[in-house]
Formats: sequence, structure tokens, C-alpha cells
Amino acid sequence: MKQVSIESIAIAVSGSIINKHLIKSSIVYNNVSIDSRTIGDNDIFIPIKGDNFDGHNFISMAYEKGAIISFTQYENKIPSDKIGILVNDTGQALKDFAKYYRSLFNIPVVAITGSVGKTSCKDMIASILSVKYRVHKTSGNYNNEIGVPLTIFKLDETHEVLVLEMGMNHYRELHRLSEIATPDIAVITNIGEAHIEYFGSKDGILKAKSEILDFLKEDGLVILNGDDEYLNKLKNKLEFQTKTFGFQNINDLYVSEYNILGWKGINALVKSNLEQFNIHLDTLGKHMLYNVMPAIIIGKHLNMTISEIEKGASRYKATKMRMDKMIFDNGVVVINDAYNASTDSMKSSLETLSNLETEGRKIAILGDMFEMGDYSEVAHRKVGEIASSNEFNLLICVGAHAKHIYDSAIEHGVNKTKVQYYKTKEELIDKIHLIINQEDTIIVKASRGMFLEKVIDKIKEYAMNIDK
Repeated sequence: MKQVSIESIAIAVSGSIINKHLIKSSIVYNNVSIDSRTIGDNDIFIPIKGDNFDGHNFISMAYEKGAIISFTQYENKIPSDKIGILVNDTGQALKDFAKYYRSLFNIPVVAITGSVGKTSCKDMIASILSVKYRVHKTSGNYNNEIGVPLTIFKLDETHEVLVLEMGMNHYRELHRLSEIATPDIAVITNIGEAHIEYFGSKDGILKAKSEILDFLKEDGLVILNGDDEYLNKLKNKLEFQTKTFGFQNINDLYVSEYNILGWKGINALVKSNLEQFNIHLDTLGKHMLYNVMPAIIIGKHLNMTISEIEKGASRYKATKMRMDKMIFDNGVVVINDAYNASTDSMKSSLETLSNLETEGRKIAILGDMFEMGDYSEVAHRKVGEIASSNEFNLLICVGAHAKHIYDSAIEHGVNKTKVQYYKTKEELIDKIHLIINQEDTIIVKASRGMFLEKVIDKIKEYAMNIDK
């Protein structure tokens, strides 16, 4: 970490130093952590108060494991022989510290949000920029008001670009994340139904997603999916420099032609008014082209050459549980896309499966989509309708809400022999040995809370022994 004085940290978080007399010289710290179990020597511990726990109860443990400073809301939690920083709210202090720490770096910051594709877009941007720059990016699902600060604290003097994924499920969350990051470039991938329970409509989601622009630099760049009707509403209202992307040639960057190569990925010709890019992606799904286009725009904005951008796109690797394929010796293929789900991403998964050339059957396992509120039944029934227009041999619906997918698929003409319903994943797991055959290709998709990776684990276990 870049070093600053404890006095500067205290000012940044509106705090006061406890046992200040113990400071004899400059304090060197290595990391910031909110988990006492991960504390190492000379780390800063920030205890967070949650609904079911209070990190203040672990301050002593953090010091024992090597913490050099701990934040606290309670002065008596700091031992007399340790240095602490007293604040009103440790959660807010975490964000204030991250905002201050980010301000120490004069590097481009890219912020990405959207209903679908945030992580894949973030990884694609990082893959392309990494050809020329040393990039630091969000890891895992660190995209909220705790994860974004922790990502920022991993910045060091060697980094040249920061790429941040930003998620939200309530108003003002992206406002606060934008304030921490003060991005130079903001990307909104799309406006879908994800988290619609909390916003009531897509217009509400658009309003919430637009908060990512609240602290965009005055000379910042906004990159929008121009094929998205809701983002088109936003485009015409912005005073920032704005670029659009999509499959329609009215966009600033668009896919002129593409060729789906099945298991070998996708080739595409992507054009702007001035240039064209021959893109190869070693990943599944036409929808992945929506993730490469903002990365191309950012690459050009940061002075990369066409060949550098093409090289970076070809290096892209999918994050775990996002079109993550596993191939077994007996020909069974499992495509793990079970990290999250919405109507749009379900559609992409079904289209991807439909377009694959397979030796055996095509099986789609679809689970519940959460945080849909009153829209849940409509959304799940829409997935069933979408399924009816795609090619597969077996559609398996699992979960209470997924019953609507099952019913709708049949109502829209899918033969009952090609559809199965299981109320719980445990019921499905018990039947896997009766379902999976050699050379089957299986795609698994659901909201994260369904934990369908447990179904995938059972499929893997059975697939490895199916021909023995």
C-alpha cells in the first residue's frame, strides 16, 4: 500500500487517534482488512457492525495477529498499549478511507455497472488494457460498499489503471460507490429486471444505475449500450462525452458481422466510423460481444493500438461460474453459468446452448431468479416462452419460482417429455444419475441464492464415473 501518516488517515475519516503518545515514528502498514482471521503483521483492522455480528468483538484478536492500528466506535475496545482511530461509524470510515486512498493515485479509473454482464465486461476490459498497462481490477464479487473499498486498498504505485465493478440493489448505493471511486470512465452494460423488486420498474433501475455518473470527472467518458432502449433515454440527457455500442450500426461502435464457432468461440468484425477490429473471443455466447465493445472503446480512449486491443480480446478468460465450461473424458460437458440470473441472461444461456453443435443431448437446468418482486411470475413465464423458441433435448426447472418456467414452456409448445420440474435442488440431485448420459451438454443457470453449484458438483461426480 501507498503510505500516508496515521494523522492523515484520522483526518480523512473524521476520527481521532487513541493512544497517540505511542506514535514514535512513521507507521508502516501493509493491508486493510475487515476480517480478523485474515489479519497479518502491520495491517489496519476496520471492524464492521453487521445485523448478526460486530467486528468490534474481534479487535483484540486482530492486534494479537499483528494489526498495527484498529478503527473503533468504542474507545474502550482499544488496549492501552495499542494505537486506534475513534470514529462515529466504522462502515462509513471504511468508505471515507477508501475515497481518500483512491485520491492518492493519478490513474484512470473505470467503473462498470449494469443489470447483466458486469463481471464479464470488467474482465474483458482488464484483459484488453493489460496488454499495455498494469491493471488492478475487482476480484470475485467485491462490488459493493465493502468490496469496492477493499479493492481500492489493493492499489499500489505500480498500477496504471483501476477497473471497478459496481453492483447495487437499492437507491443511493451507486451514488456512494461513485463518490468513493470518482471514476474517469463509466460503463453501463444494460438495464434489465435484476433487483426490480426494489425499484418497481425498469425506469427505477435506470435511475439507480445512473447514479454511477454522480461523481464522474467533469471530462469523463460515459459508455452505454446503445441497443438498450432505456439507456437511449439516458444518452440524450448527458452533458458528458458519451459513446454507444451495440449491434445496430447507428452506434459509435458496432458489430458489423460475426460468426459463432461453437466450442471454438466467436469471430466478429467490430467497426467505428474510423476503424475496424477483427475480434476473436475464446468464450461461449453471442452476448459476450456486448462485453468486448466497451473494452474496445476504452482501449482506444487510453491510446491503445488496434493490434493491442485485438490481442487483449483474444486473451480473455471467463470468470468462474460465468459460462465456465468443464469437459469430461466421456464427452459430458457442463457449462456453469450459475452465478446470477435475469430474464436477459437466461435468454443468452438458452441461445448459447441452442447454437452449440453437440454429439449428445442438450440439457438446460434453469433455477429461480430472485429479487423480482411482483414481476417474478411474469419474468419466469417469459423464460419459459424463450425456451420454446430454442433448441434443446431436455429442460429442467428447479425451484419454487421455476415452476412458472415449466408451465410456460409447455403452454408455448414444448413437449411435456422434454420438460421436468423439481421443487428443490435436493430433489434434482437425487435424480441426476437417472438424467445424465454420456456426451450430454448441460448448461446450468439460476440466481446465486439457489446455490446450483451443488447440482453441478453432483453432475461432475456422476460424469466422472458414468462410463465405469
